[in-house]
Amino acid sequence: MIKTIDFAGIELDNYTVREMIMNVEKDMSDHGFHTIEEVNMDTLMLAETDELVRKAIGFAEHTVIAENGILEAVGAGSYQHRHEIEHHDFFFELMKRVERNHQTVFVIGDTTEHVEKTCAFLSEHFGKCEILGAEAFENCQGGTDAMVNEINALTPDMILSVLPSPDQEHFLMENCEKLSAGLWYGIGSWDFTKRRQGLLGNIRNLIRTHKLERQLIHYHGKQESIS
Repeated sequence: MIKTIDFAGIELDNYTVREMIMNVEKDMSDHGFHTIEEVNMDTLMLAETDELVRKAIGFAEHTVIAENGILEAVGAGSYQHRHEIEHHDFFFELMKRVERNHQTVFVIGDTTEHVEKTCAFLSEHFGKCEILGAEAFENCQGGTDAMVNEINALTPDMILSVLPSPDQEHFLMENCEKLSAGLWYGIGSWDFTKRRQGLLGNIRNLIRTHKLERQLIHYHGKQESIS
């Protein structure tokens, strides 16, 4: 399987879950600040016009393809990898390791409801990973400085972001040099409590895949005109 794929000039990792987990664990052994971004179809569509989103994807040390529509758009991916993406296996395998190592987590999201739902899910399924704190953007009137200060005061092992794009990518790029944590893991706004999509979700994903394919055609057309 090809280990990286190029989507309109954006390089994405295309590792199996096992390979990606090994890469992340190797990086984290140096106790620096490391970054993982799950990239979905909406994020890639935003990256066409939002330069900060594009930079955030490039900045991340590890990118996790979060939807099979991305692989379908570029005509890549093995059966094993598609199965892993469909079931969001990377998230569950990484969180098992966070739990096993008794690591601490700080959760950030867009709404209080979303943050509370995330914390409840983590407590239920990964009870040994301590949630040091949690904050929602809707409560950060006047900017996110207070959120950054709270994170830095607690110095969690992991910042788990469930912010939707482009808020997630903008926050990371604006604050990456200020954050005191071991790992940034941006998973976006997808509902990780659901392992499978329903019929309406599948139809929506099919439409978004076609949009990605048109985006790629447009990109390659521009590249050909330049050359």
